[in-house]
Amino acid sequence: MTKRRKINKNLVFISTTLFMVSIAGSRPLLPLYADELGASHAEIGLIVALFSFFPLFLSIQSGRMIDRIGVKGPLIAGVIFGILSMLILSIFHNLVGVYISQIFSGFAQLVFVLSMQAYSGQFPKSKLREYYISVFSIAIAAGSFFGPLFSGFLTDLIGYSTAFLTLSFALAGPLLLSLFFSEKKAMPIQEKKNEKNSFQLLRIPDLKRAVLVSSVGLLAKDTYIAFFPLFAAENGLSPSAIGGIIALNAGAGMFIRSFLPWVSKRVDRDVIITTSILVSGIMYMLNPLSNHILWLSILSIILGFCTGICQPLSIFATIIALPKERVAEGLGLRLTFNKLTQVVGPLSLGSLSSVFGIAGVFYACGAIILIGSLHPNKFLFYKK
Repeated sequence: MTKRRKINKNLVFISTTLFMVSIAGSRPLLPLYADELGASHAEIGLIVALFSFFPLFLSIQSGRMIDRIGVKGPLIAGVIFGILSMLILSIFHNLVGVYISQIFSGFAQLVFVLSMQAYSGQFPKSKLREYYISVFSIAIAAGSFFGPLFSGFLTDLIGYSTAFLTLSFALAGPLLLSLFFSEKKAMPIQEKKNEKNSFQLLRIPDLKRAVLVSSVGLLAKDTYIAFFPLFAAENGLSPSAIGGIIALNAGAGMFIRSFLPWVSKRVDRDVIITTSILVSGIMYMLNPLSNHILWLSILSIILGFCTGICQPLSIFATIIALPKERVAEGLGLRLTFNKLTQVVGPLSLGSLSSVFGIAGVFYACGAIILIGSLHPNKFLFYKK
């Protein structure tokens, strides 16, 4: 490994991990915090959906912007918006503050993650792209592991407000490290005629399949993060215990991503994806039947293995399928469908929980995921 590649790897890994410690650490706290402030389950679904509502409409435009100006400026902007979102949660102790913070937090996550994906996809060699995507994916999983674990214990010790303030300090690291990224543009400027044709990229079969896989995997992951804290709290678990179980979920994802390149060389990728979706659905259906911390932890770990597979494989497939000059735009298109899933899912499931309870959310989401696994041809994965 060259010295420059090692520096770049460390920049990507440390920046992404610290960013996700803050953002991922705050997300399991929000349903509990909103519930404490008097929000109904339907309102909590709305709060969770708001995280992705504006990114749903801004993903493609953000990708185009990154294609033009490079990743450094957007990375800095993303971290600043993340800091603001945590400070708002710490200062305003009401639901209005929660709503506003989620707008800022969602935009921060969109810009930061899209910039890092574009940076990882800018290299001409396929092996080098896959290497940086793996580093980025493991960093996402690492931050998603330590964030909920850290924030859960913080909340038990010092309360929600101070915990959010502490999470804002974690973003000082990515803000500083963002200054060391190259000013070089990720890809050449697009031709003007392509600017209004982003959805035509879906004519690429491999891209369409990657988007479908990503959306189903994200539905499984985000619904768990949004509604498991409420389900666990109803069963008497503390914030630190809830954070620990969610951390186990993220840790399992981090573990499987470390071995994913080895596994994908030996097992057909279609089989890997279809199996992971099937098992995810089964884990969802089993959650309402369990109320002991041990069984909830085991189910969380297995679900983490399954959801940890979809995202890195779909990112790599997306980058390979796209024209080089439209990588960030195509990643933005993928994120658009991801955000659509993240908006529609919490809104509909939150309303459902008001009628059938939190257990109904797990049964409904598990059924949706299982239905997807029964049609593997719709989830055929790109295979080089």
